[in-house]
Amino acid sequence: MEICEKGEVYAEKDGDLVFDHSKIILRQGDDFFYARTDQRHILTSSTIDIGKLQIHRIPTESLRPPMNPRFTRAPDPLPENTYLKQPSLLEYDDSTRPAENYFCQVLTEVEAYEVLRKHPHPNIAQYLGCIPEHGRIKGPCFVKYPMNLSQRLKDGTPFNKSLCLQGIESGIRHMHELGLIHNDINPSNIMMDGENSVIIDFDSCKEEGAKLGLKGGTFGWDIDGAEYARRENDLYGLSKIQDLLKEGGQ
Repeated sequence: MEICEKGEVYAEKDGDLVFDHSKIILRQGDDFFYARTDQRHILTSSTIDIGKLQIHRIPTESLRPPMNPRFTRAPDPLPENTYLKQPSLLEYDDSTRPAENYFCQVLTEVEAYEVLRKHPHPNIAQYLGCIPEHGRIKGPCFVKYPMNLSQRLKDGTPFNKSLCLQGIESGIRHMHELGLIHNDINPSNIMMDGENSVIIDFDSCKEEGAKLGLKGGTFGWDIDGAEYARRENDLYGLSKIQDLLKEGGQ
């Protein structure tokens, strides 16, 4: 059994975020498990005793939606520079984040990209299709881009910020013309392909006017209290990115 993900979980107490527990995701063959521990600093620890953990199996067969025949199959073998997206299991919990939530999240993204595949745009990630495994979707595949906008700003390498912003806006307008709302426009969901900005991460995407799903926008980048997929959700995120670029990205 190997550790494949680990992270610390914080909870609000008296108005502050305090350490609650650490979460560990383990894998054995095709099966995944999770465990909690009171041990801190596990991100840098190499002394986790798996034998002392109370381990719970994650029903991965329920995490993955069926591979619908109408969904595009990814090329086999995959081209070089391909990114296979699979949801992080750190947030999985039997009670608060059941497997069905992941199921819907994957399906939401694939459905959106199947529409976008028929109407490609240079400022929207290039979708290659899904990898099927045992009749279910292992994950959708995309062209892999070097870094996101947040990383580019931290890197400090000069780039054409006006062109970047124009690209994001163009991609958003294209989605809106197709009746799709992204609902999670933020710097981590904008990849940089040279000078070209590319929108990714469509697992919050909904048809215009639809009620937002279990996964909404990113805190600080979304409209507080938004309940429906509206164009202003994306335009608000765009305006926040515009402000960030004007400030120099610090």
